[in-house]
Amino acid sequence: MSDTATRPKGISPQSRRHNEMRKAALAAHPELKELSGPQPLTALALPVLLMVHWGIAWLISDQPIWMIGLTAFLIGQLVYHSAASLIHETCHKLVFRADRPKLAFDLGLEFILTSYGKQLTYQHQHVTSHHPFIGDYDNDYEHEDLCALQARFAIGKTSPALQHALTVLTLILHALPLGSVFIADKILPPLYAWASGRPVRDPEPRFTGTSPDAQEMRPFIVISVMSNLVLLALLGPWALLYHLWSLSFFLGKLGVTNLGQSLTEHPGDDEVNPTRSTYGPINWLLFNTGYHNEHHSFPNVAWTRLPTLRRVAPEVFHAEAEQSYVGAWWDHVRHDFTASRRLKLHDEDHLPRCEGRSAEPAE
Repeated sequence: MSDTATRPKGISPQSRRHNEMRKAALAAHPELKELSGPQPLTALALPVLLMVHWGIAWLISDQPIWMIGLTAFLIGQLVYHSAASLIHETCHKLVFRADRPKLAFDLGLEFILTSYGKQLTYQHQHVTSHHPFIGDYDNDYEHEDLCALQARFAIGKTSPALQHALTVLTLILHALPLGSVFIADKILPPLYAWASGRPVRDPEPRFTGTSPDAQEMRPFIVISVMSNLVLLALLGPWALLYHLWSLSFFLGKLGVTNLGQSLTEHPGDDEVNPTRSTYGPINWLLFNTGYHNEHHSFPNVAWTRLPTLRRVAPEVFHAEAEQSYVGAWWDHVRHDFTASRRLKLHDEDHLPRCEGRSAEPAE
């Protein structure tokens, strides 16, 4: 378990709301009970995605570096997002339930993603932190650090031009190969602390889910190293650069579909419809992860059956995202990185918390 905080008792009101939605859907449509269970055929996507990703890497491996970067931004990160969407399936045991087949699938996925075990961390956090505590800042790891967020807002209020410059700098750093993974985190937090005069890290312990141990992580790290070495040996350094650049775009502020999806899924302050779904062709590439409202209400239903939930119970599943992934991403960027979730917590200044001292009692 995470050593930063003790797991709280009970689930959040928004997570409880999803339980209510599931009960309502089952009461009106008992046949939905039959949709639960894994979809082992999902495993067939692994060789397809590997061939597509490495095939593109081979095709651009003799191109100029600007072409490699452009292809990674326009195509590579989307293919990577498609592969990463399968982590969402396997963490709920919706590909294989038994431990050994699941581990084999996860390691096959690692050969594509080369996350060095980060996918396993995601699996732990997604199930133990995000699902039970939607909308709860102190317990849902998906919420941005409150102190970093308020430091950014403070700069935007007092010096908008400086915040615009920091936004541009962030995008430049995240455009570099592995810039969002290594470089930006070394440069930007000290800059924001200096520019705002505020702490940029919440010192209060938060429950961010359970964590894998070193023994669990070891085979994933080995597979990642092997995959990178094989790609380098077979296709050359520029192919490896394409892969790493695609990964970096996916994880950073230029991860258009990944960041855009995150921005659209949970408004943060809606207790009645805490989760939004995105319907349309993007789901063909992302294994129906757009059916997010349906998924949170029925987390044991595999991706192939999520559309059936909406078709059978439209009176329950009707909350659609207000924007497309691209639209949400663009608004986020042009407004100097808006909060990914709207919370009442943001309406107050939490400088005392960020400085590690208790707020003074009201007189």
